Amino acid sequence: MNRKRNESTNRSLWIAVLTIVFLAACSGNPSLRKIEKESDNPKLAAVVLHRTDSILACGGLSDEEEEEGRMLLAKAKAQFFLNYMTQSFPPRLDSVITTAVQKLERHDSPKLAESYYWQGMISNLCYGKPVEGMVALENALLILPDDDPEFRARLYQQLSTVYEQLGNFDMAVRYMQQMVRLMDSRDDPVGQLVTHYDISTIFRQNGQKDSADYYLRLAIRERAKFNDHRFDIFNEVFGSYYLEQNDLPKAKYYLSHALIADGRMPDAQLGLARIAWMEHRPADTQRCLQRSVTLADSLYRADGSYRTPMVSFLRSLARFYSDMGAKDEELHARRRLDTVGTALARHNARLLNEASVQERDYLARKLEQENQRQNRLRMTFAGIVVLLAGGYVFLLARRYIRRSRERMGKLRRKTYRQTHEIEKLKGQVKEYSKTQADRIIDGKPLYESIERGTATMEGWDKDTQERYICYARFIDPDVFATLSEKLTAKPTIFFYLWKKGYNDAEIARIMNVSNGSIRTMRYNIRRQKQQGDDTNISA
Repeated sequence: MNRKRNESTNRSLWIAVLTIVFLAACSGNPSLRKIEKESDNPKLAAVVLHRTDSILACGGLSDEEEEEGRMLLAKAKAQFFLNYMTQSFPPRLDSVITTAVQKLERHDSPKLAESYYWQGMISNLCYGKPVEGMVALENALLILPDDDPEFRARLYQQLSTVYEQLGNFDMAVRYMQQMVRLMDSRDDPVGQLVTHYDISTIFRQNGQKDSADYYLRLAIRERAKFNDHRFDIFNEVFGSYYLEQNDLPKAKYYLSHALIADGRMPDAQLGLARIAWMEHRPADTQRCLQRSVTLADSLYRADGSYRTPMVSFLRSLARFYSDMGAKDEELHARRRLDTVGTALARHNARLLNEASVQERDYLARKLEQENQRQNRLRMTFAGIVVLLAGGYVFLLARRYIRRSRERMGKLRRKTYRQTHEIEKLKGQVKEYSKTQADRIIDGKPLYESIERGTATMEGWDKDTQERYICYARFIDPDVFATLSEKLTAKPTIFFYLWKKGYNDAEIARIMNVSNGSIRTMRYNIRRQKQQGDDTNISA
């Protein structure tokens, strides 16, 4: 008994241990989940970076490669948040996010779409590689879950930004329009302000001025709701819009308060120069104009990302010189515009070609991985499918045989019923033929007495009238060819006598009716035959 009791106790202990292990495996790593949640908060970036470095250094993770990839993703996000404002990124940040993506790819992790998103962000914003950023962001879009609209909105915004940098404004507008639809469907005034501003900027660069002005007016209206100087970054575009509308006070206010950190600061100075020229202040005109040119040149030499804004700036500069009448400066600006525009077009074409190659390589790898996974699934379920198919075919055959027998029985019973009905109809036809012949014979003396004028129809009942009509139909079938079968006996007799040439008085005498009855029967015949009978029954 003691042995049985010990065995029962050991069995209970083993069950408890296995249950705990199973629950721990199902619950995952709580420390990792906490770090992933904190990594989305920029204020906790330093804490997250310290924890991830400690865990990765001491090997605090399990042997699962996916958990290591998720930890590296959290580390890359923390490093991005810590160094984005200073733009002094650590040298191995790109390798950290690349390693995280590779580890998550091998396990088809749910975090794969997010890792692609951050790889695109880091490649474009930290290292100035818009092609690599575009490819990574498009990869994220391919596997993006449908139940995360906030992540989808951020992804659309980054895709629009990277395509704007590549000069593909059509794609930039396409993604930004989807972003606008998402923001407009939510109660998010800040998101609506930013998206309306961004899409107006892209529309303006793409030459779609009406659409740009529409969204910019929405952004100006939403900007008035916030007393926050962080939104002064929009002032340059607001000022340029009011300058186009010849609202000089508002244009001067916004352009004067444009942030120097904004990459479009040369355009703000050029706008101030135009306002000074319109107000006949030549000294301020030259000062602002010289400052705008100097800022544009320094930005163009220092950062390749200013290539696209430089084209727009040179175009505005040449137009301003033309308005001022400075022909030499205008010619110089247009020559430089052609040079910069050509270089930008070649650069964008090269980047897009590289992007196409990288995207094809990625799709080829994904297709190969998908084929391998499908082959494993086919091998796993091949036997089950064969058994299910065999059973299904057997059931179909049995059902087909049973239904065929039922159909044959129904057809046989239907054939018997039809044979019986045919025999019954034959008897009815014979009976009808005999009855009709008797009525024709009985109607002959009636017809002849009327024809000779020796008798009238006074006292005739309906059966006597029908026998007269039967004989009349027998000897004059052409007269009744166009007569409707819906007429009763008296109108039928009236129609026949009229066709035989009798006038109304003779017909009234023969039928023993009044002239009013004659008119009534004529009306009934006309009404019955008005759809298809061309016979004109005159009065």
